[in-house]
Amino acid sequence: MRFRFDLAVLAILAPTTGAFTTPKLHSISRVSAAHQLTASSSVTSSLSIKNSALRMSSESVDAQAEIDGALSAGGVTLFGKSACPFCKKAKKALFGIGVHPTIVELDQVEGGAKIQKKLEDLTGKATVPSIWLDGKFIGGSEEILTGVTDGMFDGVEKKEIIEMEEEEKIPVKQGESAIKVGDKVPSAKVWSVFDNDPATYIDLADFGKDKSILVVGLPGAFTPT
Repeated sequence: MRFRFDLAVLAILAPTTGAFTTPKLHSISRVSAAHQLTASSSVTSSLSIKNSALRMSSESVDAQAEIDGALSAGGVTLFGKSACPFCKKAKKALFGIGVHPTIVELDQVEGGAKIQKKLEDLTGKATVPSIWLDGKFIGGSEEILTGVTDGMFDGVEKKEIIEMEEEEKIPVKQGESAIKVGDKVPSAKVWSVFDNDPATYIDLADFGKDKSILVVGLPGAFTPT
């Protein structure tokens, strides 16, 4: 199995001998969540790598075998996606107490969709992050945040504490045609239930007569909600 390694543990290179020194448990390194280093010959001498992403063929991948392989390291394993805000929240919480999980970024590996579907079959949970402790599924980001507070990870080997910085939030510029507070509700056909049946469509303008309503556009959705 081939691995692509991402940044997980920062190590300190001894200036004279070239040997690694072990960082103190409670030392803090600041790492940008948006900036990850790919291991190469120029950085491996000063980086101790733990995080790994699996590289595989989407056609030939055995999803169960790959899941088992990721879990075989023991400790905490996190199946997630690199841009998922809930995954970032879980990673930040874990690294913040010195827990360095094995991370599989499903959007960066071939066969990631197949692995995610297998995770859903195993856990009944289709979303990420999918987080495991010693080979047992424990939940998603909310369970991790609760577990950090409740001591769920007290028995997990602790390493360097890494404080992940928050990504800068860039305001989204609204288009001229965007609906604003106080605007008249436009005429638009939307589902009253998500069954894709034209008989269940309603017109927002008709529905909104004599009402104050809130229209929310969900990213990736085809209709306002």
